[in-house]
Amino acid sequence: MNKNNNIIKFYVLANKLKEVIRKGWMDVEIKKERLESVAEHIYGCLMLAIAIDSEYDLNLDMYKVLKMISLHELEEIIMSDITIVNRSLDKITKENKLEYGKECVHKVVKGLSSASEIEKLIDEFNERKTKEACFCYHIDKIECDFQAKMYDLEGAFDYDKAYDDSEYYGDRKESIRDIAKTSSDFWIEYDRPKYDDDKLFKNLIEDIKSINTLFNNENI
Repeated sequence: MNKNNNIIKFYVLANKLKEVIRKGWMDVEIKKERLESVAEHIYGCLMLAIAIDSEYDLNLDMYKVLKMISLHELEEIIMSDITIVNRSLDKITKENKLEYGKECVHKVVKGLSSASEIEKLIDEFNERKTKEACFCYHIDKIECDFQAKMYDLEGAFDYDKAYDDSEYYGDRKESIRDIAKTSSDFWIEYDRPKYDDDKLFKNLIEDIKSINTLFNNENI
């Protein structure tokens, strides 16, 4: 097969992520005309990874990290963005999501010569057994919390909507409601246990939570 055709087909498919809006922001009705797309989430993850690598000596294979972050959302080209809300309402298990995600990724990359390598890299991300995969998983989660904080500071994230969304937090619902003082606190506190095994991310989420103003061109 013509290699250029493989490149074009993959790019056209991957380009669709620019138009796929992150469903979590729709669930909580973020008050902005234009919401973050999956492609923008990937960009945010890449920028965070580069910044963290700049400040900490983590002894990671950064080429592998950046590639894993770039590719880990390929399933959403075909599969709808599954949030805590629709996972609960539709009774979607983590196992079901992973299996369907693998099928979707296979369809997207099957024409590429490196398809097997890409699929293995995404499997590694999902299994979280290597230090690079664990780092990417934490980046993926904390970028969401960071974006929630930014929407919060912009006045686009309504506290009552965040409160209602916490209905799907399981047995941690009440404890989080008791301590959440801002809309983004709900997301941050829900994700906080995910960072317990990593001091870097545990400290970073605290600093993100404490931000009270957004940088702009005048105060950078």
